[in-house]
Amino acid sequence: MSNDSFSSASSGGSEREGARGPYGFLVRVDGAPPLWCREVRGFHRAAVAAADPDAMPPAQLVLVGLDEATRVWLASWAEDSERVRRTLTIRRLLDDREATAVVTLASYGYGVETALAVESVVVPAGEGPAAILRSGVHTKEEIDAMLAVLATALPESEEASWFVHV
Repeated sequence: MSNDSFSSASSGGSEREGARGPYGFLVRVDGAPPLWCREVRGFHRAAVAAADPDAMPPAQLVLVGLDEATRVWLASWAEDSERVRRTLTIRRLLDDREATAVVTLASYGYGVETALAVESVVVPAGEGPAAILRSGVHTKEEIDAMLAVLATALPESEEASWFVHV
C-alpha cells in the first residue's frame, strides 16, 4: 500500500505537522484530503489486530480533537446515505504506525464524540492484495453456502426455525 498522501507528513514538510508538531493522527480515505485529529481512541488495538490475526480488534474508534477540514468531511459523510461504509487508513504521526479498517459512522454531532464502528481490520498489503480479518460483513454467496451446509447437517426431524434466512 502506497503512503504517498502521507509522505510529506513524515518528512516534516506538512503544514498540518508544522502547526501541531509530530503528534496526532492523519486519516486517509478515498475522495478526501488527509484529515487530522489529535487522538484516535482504539488505534493501538486496531494496529495490533492488523498485525496479529489472534488479536481482537476494537469495536469502535473514537476520533478526538478534529481539525476544521476533518469536521467538514465528517459532516458530509454523515449526510451521505449512499456510502455509509468507508475504508480508512489511520496513521499515528509519532511513529508512522498505520491501521486500516472498514468502518461506519456510529455517532457524530455537536457535543458528541465521533465514533466509528469497526466492521473489519485490514492487514497491510505486502506483495499481494490486502486481506480483511475478522469481518462481520459477508457476501450473499458466502451466507448461502453456509446455509446450504447447515441445511444438510440437520436431521430431517430437527426444525431450524431458530434460523431465519432473508
